[in-house]
Amino acid sequence: MKSMPLYIFWGANSFSLREALQELRSRLDEDGHLWANTVVLDGRRLRPQDLMETCDAAPFLGRHRLVVVEGLLARFQTEGGRQPSLGSWEALPEYVRRMPPYTHLVLVEQEIAPQNPLWRALQPWAQKRHFSPLEGEELLQWLAQRSRRLGLRLTQKAARLLMELLGHDLWALASELEKLAVFARGETVKEAQVRELVSAARAVGVFQLVDAVGEGRALEAVALLHRLLAQGEEPLHLLALLQAHYRRLLLARELLAQGAGLELLAQELRLPRRVLTRVVAQARAHSFPRLRAIYRRLVETDAAIKRGRMSGEMALEALIFQLASPGAITGVGG
Repeated sequence: MKSMPLYIFWGANSFSLREALQELRSRLDEDGHLWANTVVLDGRRLRPQDLMETCDAAPFLGRHRLVVVEGLLARFQTEGGRQPSLGSWEALPEYVRRMPPYTHLVLVEQEIAPQNPLWRALQPWAQKRHFSPLEGEELLQWLAQRSRRLGLRLTQKAARLLMELLGHDLWALASELEKLAVFARGETVKEAQVRELVSAARAVGVFQLVDAVGEGRALEAVALLHRLLAQGEEPLHLLALLQAHYRRLLLARELLAQGAGLELLAQELRLPRRVLTRVVAQARAHSFPRLRAIYRRLVETDAAIKRGRMSGEMALEALIFQLASPGAITGVGG
């Protein structure tokens, strides 16, 4: 059986997923024309016939056509044990078998339930890659490999401090490694230099931004946002930090509801004690519906920026105003 040009990329490690997607683009771009033959589609609103017509279209000048669909499988996640019907999407597995060889179809997802019917139907014809968050020694190995690629030398203590300050947020870690490489100029970076250069100011700024949003101080929150951007923060990097923060708040809120103490919270959240106390205080001030609604909007903003529907600065500013306005987002008012 010949290999089918269908790829399914999924998982919470969005950094590695996007890098894998870029590697696929680079591999297919043999003639420099893939930019004119790449299409990104929103799977949440896509119709089967539109996808098939897009995949059938011949490439312009180049040899390959890349079609990326985000969120299609999420439409068929099971809810409450109910098995959703594929409806007209039943034709997709058969279509994939006869899809033109010049088309490479990539389905990008955050999570996939094992019982998802479209996932189960497509598995035999797909090249599958799962991107889970890196932890512990695996994350240390990633840091070492990334540092070597940048020509950066880190002591093991410096690497572990980076992990302590930024967790497993690869977007933030990659950005800081690039800054450290520029600063070091070939010299070995030690723990003290990491403390000095990796912006503790950023962590404080993000907490201040979250505080201003939570207390409805919209103008102050937007001013903090622009200050962080003026300091050289990339919008997607800053959004990744906010997403990581709210993920921690959701986990902290759940653990608190289960009666967890500070020792267990420190172990599960992998945060220094001085940061942990602030996270716990913020988690106690938010309800589950509020946190879930905020996190959904963060994910939607991330998608809007990456798909080019809004500039990063405009999208973040709109998000901050909405979050700081009580009742502006369903579920945030509680």
